[in-house]
Amino acid sequence: MKGLIVDKIGSLKIVTDIPEPTIGPYDALVENIACGICNGTDLKLVQGHFKGFSSYPCVLGHEACGRVVKVGSKVRNYKIGDHVLRSMLNDSPKYASGWGGFSEFAFVSDYYAMLNDGVKNPNGGSIAQQIVPAEFDPAKAQMIITLKEVLSGMKRFGVAPGMKVMINGAGPVGLSMVRMCKLLGVSKVIISDKDENRLTKAKELGADIVLNFSKVDIESTVKQLVPEGLDIFIDAVGLVDLMNLGLKLIKFNGKVGVYGVSPISEAHINWNTSPYNFNIHFVQWPTYEDEAMGHDTVVEYVRCGAIKLNDFVTHVLPLEDYEEAFELVKSKKALKVALQIRK
Repeated sequence: MKGLIVDKIGSLKIVTDIPEPTIGPYDALVENIACGICNGTDLKLVQGHFKGFSSYPCVLGHEACGRVVKVGSKVRNYKIGDHVLRSMLNDSPKYASGWGGFSEFAFVSDYYAMLNDGVKNPNGGSIAQQIVPAEFDPAKAQMIITLKEVLSGMKRFGVAPGMKVMINGAGPVGLSMVRMCKLLGVSKVIISDKDENRLTKAKELGADIVLNFSKVDIESTVKQLVPEGLDIFIDAVGLVDLMNLGLKLIKFNGKVGVYGVSPISEAHINWNTSPYNFNIHFVQWPTYEDEAMGHDTVVEYVRCGAIKLNDFVTHVLPLEDYEEAFELVKSKKALKVALQIRK
């Protein structure tokens, strides 16, 4: 079958010899409709510095939305026609799986059927392979995966009503954080970036203060705006220097939350000007249980209009236009880009 792969030197190409998945009794075969490009994971896999991964060539994509076309004999929670998130491929002799959402077919597993039947060690990730309403456009619905990850991350950071939170980076994740913070009752949301269009979008999504770090000094400006200190300072892009900046801006017992994954896996931490008590909290991988628990909440936000998927998914292109799509992401001329695998 057809799919988008990357080799160890960062070359992207469409191939047609990926083995079609064989499903087991607890699995459902999914024809993938669209898959979002993850501005973090997919780009780092292409660039060859995603921590802990070295299996190339691999099939990209972990933000897929597809349609169930076949179910195994013991599947009870999926039916043919369901639209589902996070379908995946297993590794094959020729291609590893970077989840494998950029392929024509993949599969989901019925986590709860396995659990209820006493199957040992069910695939933990399958708990987050969930159904989305049929009326949602699949090319936009893949964004729900990012929104669920962000919601679970905000809760693990301890974001709560009344807090003062700063987010650094206004990409799809940072903008999702802005919206989630406001929906969670944060009293003051500050966001920094250098792209004026993205800062304008952040304002539309509820940011109270937007700062262009190419035009203002972030440290002095935030200290004037929040002299008592931030409750949480979040790095949404993966820059190690942001940890030291955050330590200067948080209050006593405040937190620096690291969400973005840096290509550099070490940092010099300078707490000379930090409060005596502080936390640095890394949340760089979604816990599937937390992500799954946020599913109904995010779906309801979308249904009632509190979150509009069009605010985040700015481009939908055919799979064959993958070069243009990845360039849009790398050049930051787009927010979330989805590749359409089939109509």
